[in-house]
This record gives sequence, structure tokens and C-alpha cells, in this order.
Amino acid sequence: MKPIPPIYVDVLIAQRGGSDVIRDMARRPVVLIADDDFQMRNFLANLFAMDGGFRIGGVAQDGFEAAMLSIDLQPDVVIMDFYMPRWDGARAAKFIRERCPNTKIIAYSAILTEPPEWGDDFLLKNITNEVIPKTLRLCSKPLAKGA
Repeated sequence: MKPIPPIYVDVLIAQRGGSDVIRDMARRPVVLIADDDFQMRNFLANLFAMDGGFRIGGVAQDGFEAAMLSIDLQPDVVIMDFYMPRWDGARAAKFIRERCPNTKIIAYSAILTEPPEWGDDFLLKNITNEVIPKTLRLCSKPLAKGA
């Protein structure tokens, strides 16, 4: 069974729930997922979709795509892998910080062993049960690092 693309999950929910659901969706934090691994992107998108407390603004397969999507989406949080083609997480984060100063970034990596300078928070990929709580915490407090 092919998964439903995350961007359409909110549309399907809105169609079934009417204007109250649409208003509720508009208040939920917008998340952008950036990872070059297709399975990880789908896993994270499904995780956030099932939680129901977030809107998945988009998914990006590399840092450049994440940076370009951020300009239009102005997400509340970006879940950003470090090692990706074209632009890595650090380069994409720098671009996003310059153009989306209110966006928070969770560095999400299997390679890094300590929090990078460019992340507002950090999570190892093997600790997936902390993604939602960390994202919620970031959405409920002001930006920790300067742009």
C-alpha cells in the first residue's frame, strides 16, 4: 500500500470536517521535513500526521529544496537532516535563518554526536520517540538563537 503524500493528509481531514477543522488546522504549527532518505521523510511525515497537532507544510529531499520551500512556507519548525546532497543541513539552516528568522530548526542526524551550532535543538535519528515532544517545546518558546 502506497502512503498518502503528507501534504494531502490535511486536505483530506479538512474535507471531512468542514470549516471548524480548517480553523483548527490554521492554528497548528507548520512543520517542514528535510531528509534525503525517502523512508525517513515518509516516517516523519506520517508520525506528524498521526499526531494531529501539526500541519505538514512540506517535505524536502535536500537542503536546497528545504531552503526554497521555507521561503514560501515560513514554517514554525524545520526537522533538518545534516548530511544531504546539494546543500547540507548547516548551509540550508544559514539560508533559512536569514529569510525566516522565526523558524526554529531541529538538527536530526545519524552522523552528528553533539548539537550543531545551527540547530535550536538536536536529536539523533535513532531516538524517534522524542521528535514530537521536542517540536512541541520549540513551538511553545521564543527563538533561542539569533538569526
